[in-house]
Amino acid sequence: MDEASFRRTVSKNIAAYRKAHHDTQLDLAAKLNYSDKSVSKWERGESLPDAFILAQIAELYHITVSNLIGEEEPPQESKPHYHLFILILSVALVFTIAAVVFVAFVLVGVRFPAWLFFIYAIPVASVVGVVFTSLWWGILWQGVAVSALIWSAGLCIYLSLPIPNLSLIFVVCAAVQVLVVLWELFRKFIRHR
Repeated sequence: MDEASFRRTVSKNIAAYRKAHHDTQLDLAAKLNYSDKSVSKWERGESLPDAFILAQIAELYHITVSNLIGEEEPPQESKPHYHLFILILSVALVFTIAAVVFVAFVLVGVRFPAWLFFIYAIPVASVVGVVFTSLWWGILWQGVAVSALIWSAGLCIYLSLPIPNLSLIFVVCAAVQVLVVLWELFRKFIRHR
């Protein structure tokens, strides 16, 4: 790799990571105690930051210097509104299917509390949420989706099975919730090491 292509790679990667973290050039400059003109020059490939600044940028964005110099691919810029729309549409589809099954059971006259299909839709929608938050968003939203799955699954079991003392299922939900929180904290700790 020659110097010109190296500069282009570094400049492209700095811009990609900055945009992926929703920082402006001014934001990055302020975090590094540099001018936004310096950041602009780096991103245009007119100059390169020194090794210390590359290390600071890497630490700021929780990546390695290898990510910045092109040994690993930078993230694609996310489209949060598009992702949110896909998530909402998918959850709406789950509840639409629940409504269709509800109407079918009522019309056919099946002896089953058909309203439970709307309750059953909550953990299914939570699974959809877990998948999409894992793909597009951070640990916080993943935790929210997993929590919704845990408690809604417990609610479905509680409402569906006529077993004495089944309310104890929520103790199990609480224990699983604590386990999930500890796991997420562990993941966050590992990422920041």
